[in-house]
Amino acid sequence: MAAKNYKLNIQYDGTDFYGWQVQAVDRTVQGDIEKALGEIVPNQKITLIGSGRTDSGVHALNQIANIKLDTKMSADELTKALNSKLGRDVWISQCQEVNDDFHARFSAGKRDYRYNITFDYSPFSRNNSWWVRYSLDEDLLHKCASMVKGEKDFTTFCKATAEVNNKICTIFKSNWKWCGEFLEYKISANRFLQHMVRFLVGTMVEVARGRISIEDFKLLLDNSHKSLMVFRAPAQGLFLVNVHYQDD
Repeated sequence: MAAKNYKLNIQYDGTDFYGWQVQAVDRTVQGDIEKALGEIVPNQKITLIGSGRTDSGVHALNQIANIKLDTKMSADELTKALNSKLGRDVWISQCQEVNDDFHARFSAGKRDYRYNITFDYSPFSRNNSWWVRYSLDEDLLHKCASMVKGEKDFTTFCKATAEVNNKICTIFKSNWKWCGEFLEYKISANRFLQHMVRFLVGTMVEVARGRISIEDFKLLLDNSHKSLMVFRAPAQGLFLVNVHYQDD
């Protein structure tokens, strides 16, 4: 029997995870799902492919992954089996059989992220937003967000040890908007670099609180500032919202 290619839609609260990617000791989302799959379909090589990695503490509303399994189980049966074995902070919201050439990472065309900021502390939002304790100039936030759009080299706004040579990304959407209690930053791009959204948010906040000029922010985007460092926002405010594919 030929292996089936399953596409998984995954939600998770990243608070207690050390990111997506499997690690030798620490708990990860990929690690939990692969462990569950190993119990459901034993004696098979389990290789879960995610659309991308999320950092420790980062959440996902719709992470996408795919896995090829030699099994007679239907997609619904696999979904129920996985959810029965996973912790309550990770959930398979949908599973479907897809073409053999579908690849969660390489087939993706666009990814959406959201970052939540709150100015009023609450124990109920402490794990899903950044509590900012100072006032921000929202007009400066909007100006910074507009400057992010387009095709750019984001070398300055990624982790120095990022394991990629090409650091050019195309940003389709970048904007700030109030949504209930949260000031949200929404960004869509063809790809993201490690810590990229958190560096963008953190540095835009520094501009909006008056510690960095808008001119300095432009120089950072152009990779031409020789002394200023970017600032990284905390992980808990960041959500992977969606991953888009050509057939969506």
